[in-house]
Amino acid sequence: MENKHKKIDGHVFKMAMVTKSFIYYIGDSECDDNGSVRMYEKETGHLVSDNYMANRDMHQNLLYFNYEWICERLRYSRKCMVEECKINLAQEYFHENEIEHNGILGWSEFAKRKFNDALLTNLGFTLSKYDLREVRKQINPDKNKGLTM
Repeated sequence: MENKHKKIDGHVFKMAMVTKSFIYYIGDSECDDNGSVRMYEKETGHLVSDNYMANRDMHQNLLYFNYEWICERLRYSRKCMVEECKINLAQEYFHENEIEHNGILGWSEFAKRKFNDALLTNLGFTLSKYDLREVRKQINPDKNKGLTM
């Protein structure tokens, strides 16, 4: 793997993420989030971005599980991001793959297991029974209207 550290303009940047095409470094001494991330081409090592685009791209890759390796600091960040966004991410995933996972609406155990396996493979997390129920409610709100008094 590439160098774990890069010294740039007197600041030390630590490797934070490796994707299929890019390597991201984070500098702790930068006070601006947008300037604290540097994005390099994996193959050539050329700087691609050192501004908000690098920061945004790294966070999108982190959220959508598009990486080969992340540092410990980003593992914790990802855990927090997923906890906050998992219902929305699962809904988004369902809508992008609706034909394959339409069985979740029928609530079969096989369909729930298959959906969770797909989430784990593609987004790096699974849902609890309660969270699956929430996703189902959000996906098909008309089916969840019961009698009201």
